[in-house]
Amino acid sequence: MKSKVFLTYLVISITISPIIISCNRTKAEEKSFDYFGQTSPGDTAVVFASGTISVEGVHEGAMTISSDGDEVFFVRGTWPYAKIMHMTRSGGSWSLPDTAEFSEDCWATEPVFSPDGRYLYFSTSMGKSNIKDYNLWRIKKTKDGWSEPVSLFDVGGESVWEFHPTISNDGSLYFCWWDTLLQAGDIYLSQCSDQGCSEPVKIDVLNSDASDADPYIDPDGTYMIFASMRPGGYGLHDHYISFKKSDGSWTSPENMGSKINSEKEDYDMDLSPDGKYIFLYLNGDIYWKEAGDLIESYRK
Repeated sequence: MKSKVFLTYLVISITISPIIISCNRTKAEEKSFDYFGQTSPGDTAVVFASGTISVEGVHEGAMTISSDGDEVFFVRGTWPYAKIMHMTRSGGSWSLPDTAEFSEDCWATEPVFSPDGRYLYFSTSMGKSNIKDYNLWRIKKTKDGWSEPVSLFDVGGESVWEFHPTISNDGSLYFCWWDTLLQAGDIYLSQCSDQGCSEPVKIDVLNSDASDADPYIDPDGTYMIFASMRPGGYGLHDHYISFKKSDGSWTSPENMGSKINSEKEDYDMDLSPDGKYIFLYLNGDIYWKEAGDLIESYRK
């Protein structure tokens, strides 16, 4: 899976000059993400928040934005030596990126908010002697910040790792089950509530005989984008899209074409909470571009 296959890097410690980003907004606008005051990139992918989040010479990726637009988590460092970073907005200004409290004493990656902002899901080797043995955990929003991390499940033993959680409004948690012996992924589903998450099951219609990984589900659960090495792609993993039908079944996955794929590895991607922008993780930086009608152009 992208840089997960299987390079070893040292975590790079950096010092960033203090940057405080302020925006003047009305109270009604306070609940929208300000994109750090950046101008919309249009339909060409450009580096996101250069110098603040995307820092030259440092590997960043896997960003998630809270639904109220006041909190951001992203990843700094290359798997397995990755840390989840945290930023908050208060009084119109953003804090500098800092290691999330729950990630200070462990390696962790791929955070994602639940659509209602009550939970943050992530992958970590917390408590493991094998630092590559990543599994899914979550923390819950409290009046004082965030709860202690809770392990959701650890399936398949040390030869199977769990990555890239993504969750819809109804608590459907999709993720990548990565088989280290086969060097390939499959997409699994668990149903989550305040009481915990159910035993994961494989989603056969979305998986192929090749590697399928890194799902993204939209909040309403109407479509999924994921990476696959199935035949007919541009080279390695490509982005595919599938839509959920009224009967709960999924359409046959369709390659999303050259607008979002290349001959290189095209792994995980995310959309902003308002659906306006696509975030891609390329060349060790976070990129963004306008989503436009890209998703709807594939809906039959």
